[in-house]
Amino acid sequence: MAETQARQHRQEKAAVRAHAANERGVSPKQVECGTLPDAAQRPHRGADLPRQRAKEKAITTKIAPRDIRGVTQSQRQLRTAANETVRSITTQAQMQTRTRQVQLAIQKAASSTCKTAVAVRSAVRHFLVGLHSLVAAIAAGISVALSIIIVISLVAFVSGSAYGIFFAADAPNAASVTVREAVETLTAEYRDRLEEISDTVQHDRQDITANDDVYYIRWQDVLAVFSSYVAGSEQGAPVAALTEEQVDKLREIMWAMNAVDYATRAETAVIETTDKNGKSTTTEITETVLVIELTHKTPDEMAADYHFTTRQNTYLQLLQDPQYEELWAELLGGFAQGSGELMNPDSTRIPTGNLQWPLPVAGTITSQFGYRVDPITGEVSSHTGTDIACAEGTPILAAADGTVTVANGLDNWGGSYGYYIQIDHGGGLETLYAHCSSICVATSQQVQAGQVIGYVGHTGRVTGSHLHLETRVNGSRVDSMQFFS
Repeated sequence: MAETQARQHRQEKAAVRAHAANERGVSPKQVECGTLPDAAQRPHRGADLPRQRAKEKAITTKIAPRDIRGVTQSQRQLRTAANETVRSITTQAQMQTRTRQVQLAIQKAASSTCKTAVAVRSAVRHFLVGLHSLVAAIAAGISVALSIIIVISLVAFVSGSAYGIFFAADAPNAASVTVREAVETLTAEYRDRLEEISDTVQHDRQDITANDDVYYIRWQDVLAVFSSYVAGSEQGAPVAALTEEQVDKLREIMWAMNAVDYATRAETAVIETTDKNGKSTTTEITETVLVIELTHKTPDEMAADYHFTTRQNTYLQLLQDPQYEELWAELLGGFAQGSGELMNPDSTRIPTGNLQWPLPVAGTITSQFGYRVDPITGEVSSHTGTDIACAEGTPILAAADGTVTVANGLDNWGGSYGYYIQIDHGGGLETLYAHCSSICVATSQQVQAGQVIGYVGHTGRVTGSHLHLETRVNGSRVDSMQFFS
C-alpha cells in the first residue's frame, strides 16, 4: 500500500510540474531540473553574434548593477519568483493529495466496517481533540502511510479499551461470542430462574418487587462494570468479542448485580364472578401470593466490592455517561429511531381525566384491570394493567406530558414486562407501557402528550402482540380505563 501511495504521489508531482511548464512555455524537464530560461531569448548563432554579445555586455555594464554570472537583478527576481511559485503550487498540491488520500482511506475503512462505525461514533467523542491534532499533523507533512497507521492505531486503541464493549461485530473465531450473544444467553438464564420459582412454588397469584422499583436487568450497568473490570485491569483484555472465561465473568457480575429471592404470603380478597346463566355473585377467597424479590446493586457498589483501581474507576465513570444510553440500547437491539414525532390518538376513546389514549388506533381490549383468567396458566389471577391488542409495530404514544423514569431497551424479558417505558406525569400520576418491540426514548427525557415513545410488540411474558398499559396514582395501580369513556 505504501508503494502504491508513493507512486501516486510522484505522479501528482509530475502533473503539477507539467502544468507549471505549460503555463510558462517551457518543457517539464527544465522545470524539474530548475534550468528555467532568462526573460529574453538568446540570439541565433551567426556572423554578427560576437559583435551583438559585446554590444549587449557594454550596455548591461553601464545600466545594470553587477550580479552573479552576468544575470541582472530583475532577471534574478523573476527567476526566484518563478521558482517560489512552483514550490508553492507543488507544496499545496502535495498537501491536498495527502488529505484526499487519507480521506479516501478512512472512507474505505468506514464502508467496510459500518457496524463498528455506528458503535464507535459516540466513544470517539473523547478523542476529538486528538483527531484535530492528527489532521493538523497530516496537513503539516506526515506521510500518508504513517497517517493511515495512526488512524488504525486509534481504532485499535478504542476497541482494546473499555469502549470495545460497543463493538457488536461478528465473533472473530468459533471460540468467542459477541456481546449481544452473551447478553441474550444470560438474559435467558435469568428468565429461566424466575420461571423456575414461579413453576415450583405453589401460589395463587404472583407479584414482583425490587429495591429500586426496576424489574429488568440494567445491562448497561452490568456491561460497564464488566468492561471496566476486564479492560481496566493490569492485564487488560479486549471485550469486543468475549472468550468463554469472560462470559463466565460477565455471568458472575450479572448475578451479583441482580440477586433473586422469593417469599409467600396469604391474602384475602373479594372477587365478583358470573355463572353461565349470567348471574353475578361475590366470593371471598384467600390467596397465596408469591412475591419475587429483586435486589439490584449499583455500579459504584460493585466497584467497591471488586476493589477497582483508579483506571478501572475512570473507565466506569466514562461508560456511565448518559450520552451513551441510546448506544447501549442500539448495541442490544431494543432502541429505534422515531422519538419526537407527534401523532393524534384514536378519537373513539374519549379522555375523562388527565390522560389521552396511548395509541393512534382503538385496538381491542383483551384483558381488563383486576382479576382475570391468566391466558398462560389458565388460573384466576390479578392483572395489573389493561391489555390492548393491535398490530406489531403500531406506534405507542405518551398519554400525557411528563418525564421518562424508566426506558428499558436492554432486557427483552424485563421482569415479564419485556421492553417497557414508565413516565412520571407529576402530581402522583404515572403510566407504564409494556411488551414493546422497541423503544425510542431515554431515561430523564421530557415527552409531550401524543409523542411516539415506542412500538407495540410481544417481548416479555405474552401470548401475542399488544400494549400492556398500567396507571399508577400515588404509587398504587388503578384501572386505566377510568380515564376514558
